[in-house]
Amino acid sequence: MRPRHVLAIAGVGLLVLVAGSFYSAFTASATVGPSTVGYQSANVAPNDLKPAECTMTVTSVVAGSGTFSATAQYQLVLGSSVKDTVTLQKNDCFDGGGPTAGQKDNVTGATGSNNGDQCVVASGASTTRCTVVATRP
Repeated sequence: MRPRHVLAIAGVGLLVLVAGSFYSAFTASATVGPSTVGYQSANVAPNDLKPAECTMTVTSVVAGSGTFSATAQYQLVLGSSVKDTVTLQKNDCFDGGGPTAGQKDNVTGATGSNNGDQCVVASGASTTRCTVVATRP
């Protein structure tokens, strides 16, 4: 290669690098103002999650699958999509997501005639000492 060709190639390369740096400097200086579009903040309390059919004020939430128990009174107890065997404490709201066919949820409320437990269950679920306030298919 002749020195003249090397010099021409070096000149073209230098021109490409200079043009690239101008482009980079231009895009780096383009600023976009801050925005809160799509941003929303809210506090969610356990009582906000309970079904409308449950009339007590719940103060905590527990979820389980299979055999499990409520851990406190005034609790929203969430079942799973499979058969659950659940034991409630006093004044709990059970929202079962149990199966619509086959074996159904089995829910037992706290001992006592006026324990305040309320249940939202699938049709055909077994409930003992729990007032069924709604059935879901």
